Amino acid sequence: MNAARKALLRRNTEWLLVALGTALAALTWVNPARAAAGQWQAGGRLGAAWLSGGGLGPALDGYLRRGLTESLDLDLQILSSIHPFQADSKSDAAAPGAASKQEMPWALGIVPGLLYRWDVFQVVPYAGFGLGFYSWNNAVTSSAGGQFGASGRVGLDYLLNRSVVLSVQASVHVVNIDGSLRVPWVELGLGAAHAWGW
Repeated sequence: MNAARKALLRRNTEWLLVALGTALAALTWVNPARAAAGQWQAGGRLGAAWLSGGGLGPALDGYLRRGLTESLDLDLQILSSIHPFQADSKSDAAAPGAASKQEMPWALGIVPGLLYRWDVFQVVPYAGFGLGFYSWNNAVTSSAGGQFGASGRVGLDYLLNRSVVLSVQASVHVVNIDGSLRVPWVELGLGAAHAWGW
């Protein structure tokens, strides 16, 4: 019985090595679906966001990309989120005798940046950073208004064909609030885009 198991293990190992060798040979012969310099991509994502002082809420963002090289893109993102599900916003109390009304937390960001992409057939992971302008209301922090900040993003594009791209992205946004760096906004979105200019 011991010899039968050894023979079965050896045969399975041989088949695994043949399968791996065939897969590696196929990978070396197939050209990856590389993005060309000059390619454009415009799209949008719908998802969820966590906002400091606002909690969770729906998020919507749009983006426009331009390929600078085969692996580097210039990326402009316009991000937004509202947070209606939080009852404990940081808004000021209403005047005595007036109905109590709390502000709904919201945030908006306009963030240009650079993305580095790794083309792997139809699946294209990427990572990037950006510097941008952020705005939110008093329900988020007492220093509401416009401030500059930075973002880090990671994502994955799936190329359905040369024109249609599915996308998932997570981003974190760091802003200088009251003299200290904070992470007030994190987003996760799923969406689609149109690509042209191959």
